[in-house]
Amino acid sequence: MVGTPRPQRGETVRRRYADLIDAFLAQEDPVAADECARLAVGQGVWRDPLQRPVHYLPSLDPVPVHDPADFWFVPYLEENYPLIRAELEQVLGTADNGFLPVEEPLLATGDWKQVTFYEGGQRFDEACERFPVTAGIIEAIPEATLAGPGVVTLSRLQPGSRIVPHCGASNAKLRVHLGLHVPEGPRMRVGDRTLRWNQGSCLVFDDSFEHEVWHTGDAPRVVLLMDVWHPRLDPAVQRLIAEDRGSLATRVRDFMRAQGLVRAEDTGDTILLHPDERVETLIRRHMRQAGTRVVDIRHEHTLQETPKGPGRAD
Repeated sequence: MVGTPRPQRGETVRRRYADLIDAFLAQEDPVAADECARLAVGQGVWRDPLQRPVHYLPSLDPVPVHDPADFWFVPYLEENYPLIRAELEQVLGTADNGFLPVEEPLLATGDWKQVTFYEGGQRFDEACERFPVTAGIIEAIPEATLAGPGVVTLSRLQPGSRIVPHCGASNAKLRVHLGLHVPEGPRMRVGDRTLRWNQGSCLVFDDSFEHEVWHTGDAPRVVLLMDVWHPRLDPAVQRLIAEDRGSLATRVRDFMRAQGLVRAEDTGDTILLHPDERVETLIRRHMRQAGTRVVDIRHEHTLQETPKGPGRAD
């Protein structure tokens, strides 16, 4: 009897499998992670156990590393490498170079910072004004900027850093790296391939494949990073994805709602977050029971509590 093909799974199933696999990887159990990924492939969640995006288009073949020669903008970027590198060195010599910690919790050890020029088609003027030469060069690549599917950044990784195994959220895009400052030591695994950067040259890979980075050198690694649409993606699907992704403000609002936050306030020194009534009630109840006025979970995932002083109200 011929077996019935398994149905394509939806985003909810993919997200739950991805979270479970990430939990195994966080516990440094790659065998369990691989077994879970292969089970997911057998159940029609993905086609390749090393390619696990939540937003998944099964019509796109699972290819982890692409030939840079297939992309018109690669020689353009490589020709402009000396200008981008010279501006980078100039800005790095200033006190305020604009590099900020990467927001994603992917760094196991070390230091990883970036300057963001574009995200989800939104231009960040401050970064573009700080790096006007680089901004002018990348603005000639609409596949990555205002019409782009992801981010355009300068990514700076310090020696001794380790970025943990992870998969990008979508296989509808590819990631491009132009090596700007490449010492001996850094390397990246994408799927089952190990890659090394070359100064002034581009790598193109699918970051929806599991990838990780090690930097065992003695100087920072800096690349120009940009996301572009997958070349085999139907233009109609590309437009639908672009229209559905929403602005950065929309994504921040959605995140705050999901976390039970109603207000965020920049005091200059810190960001104050105000919870909704449900979350505030829960935290206040815990504080009363514990007799504390501060709860801090940053230390090894334990509650660090500061007792109330005399005469302090609840």
